[in-house]
Amino acid sequence: MAKLYIGLSGYFYKEWHGEGKFYPPELKQKNFLDYYVSRFNALEADGTWYQMPSEAGVAKWIASSPEEFKVSPKMHRKVTHIARLKLDEIDALKFFVKRLEPLEKSGKLGSILIQLPPNLRRNDERLSAFLAEIPYRATLPWCIEFRSDTWHVPEVEKMLRERNVAWVANDTDAADAQRRDTSDHIYARLRKTDYTPDQLQNWATYFAGKLTEGKDCYVYCKHEDAEHPWVWADMIRRFVQQA
Repeated sequence: MAKLYIGLSGYFYKEWHGEGKFYPPELKQKNFLDYYVSRFNALEADGTWYQMPSEAGVAKWIASSPEEFKVSPKMHRKVTHIARLKLDEIDALKFFVKRLEPLEKSGKLGSILIQLPPNLRRNDERLSAFLAEIPYRATLPWCIEFRSDTWHVPEVEKMLRERNVAWVANDTDAADAQRRDTSDHIYARLRKTDYTPDQLQNWATYFAGKLTEGKDCYVYCKHEDAEHPWVWADMIRRFVQQA
């Protein structure tokens, strides 16, 4: 049965700690993850963009979370922003995946996020060569976030669909998300400065429809400290349950 995996982009933000915020004021920082997993069933791990997943960090995700919890790590910048999908850093990608093996074997690995830089324009040959080198198996889902609209064409959709790679629906103030269905799961990043209840209801209706089709939905709300992304995540989850 398809499942909604919903959470936030990252969890360790001191700005979320205090009266009226996500973490209660009496909660110690060392207990942030324990509290987080009691509230949501998924986490987008942004920190792996800066540093490769550590063995200790992966072990902590596994030990600290319930059985059906999912972690979606962001691919390291060596692969996405330095090599820019060229195969120069494919060994870095394989090392990244190797570090995640315990998470994968535990059943707690969500979709791995490959986020491209905004100034990386469409290059079908480079994307095709990159996709051909990724390890594929049922327990190792992938998704790609295109941040240049030059990629928004049927030919790119076709390449992702052939490899069962999800097209990330990235929703921002600059542009509404591209809701393109290219795999057996859905991946959405809700990054606008604010959302109205009607906008969140619209997203919830979309996710509910995809769940009915048998597709797991990974949904992550923005992490910037100025807003309250946990409120949006709670509302979406409630709206989906009511659908």
